[in-house]
Amino acid sequence: MTFEGLIQAFGLPGLALGSALEGDAVTFFGGVLAHRGMFPLTGVVLASAAGAIFIDNLLFLAGRHAGQSRLVRTLLRRGPVATAQGWLGRNAVLTLLAFRFVWGMKTVTVLLIANTAVSWRRFAVLDASGVLLWAGTFAGLGFGAGTAIEAMLGRLKLHHHLGTAGVVFLAVAGLWWLMRRVGRREGGER
Repeated sequence: MTFEGLIQAFGLPGLALGSALEGDAVTFFGGVLAHRGMFPLTGVVLASAAGAIFIDNLLFLAGRHAGQSRLVRTLLRRGPVATAQGWLGRNAVLTLLAFRFVWGMKTVTVLLIANTAVSWRRFAVLDASGVLLWAGTFAGLGFGAGTAIEAMLGRLKLHHHLGTAGVVFLAVAGLWWLMRRVGRREGGER
């Protein structure tokens, strides 16, 4: 089976599953594939959103259940975790709309929100809104990267196109990480 055939065989359900496991990169590459005409861009956004919404709700419900144990309740009342949880509870709307854009904080944020007074219904509605915004952004970035790569290098074989897009993705992620690190140093954080 060819690489393209493999991608088409798994299709949008494969994209939803991938998004549940590693959303940013999968959704970005889904956008690149949409640029190549393998999937509709709207389908990429909706499939990625479905996977992310599924995993977020599963984590929320697991966190709500785990939060009933004595050990977890004790840990949540201590130091920085208690401070973060209090802030999340007071700023639930902003947090739920934006947390998917913060690399490395998705799982922790959902688990902490699950142990605030935010109801599952409120979480589900706000999370879905934030996830759709996130999926549209990352799929759009992938589509744009695919367009830019083709404009600069011409029509490449799919695996070369995806490899080049991967380099772009990693370069942007590395630059973002570096900027955060420099910003922390200049701000006096370590």
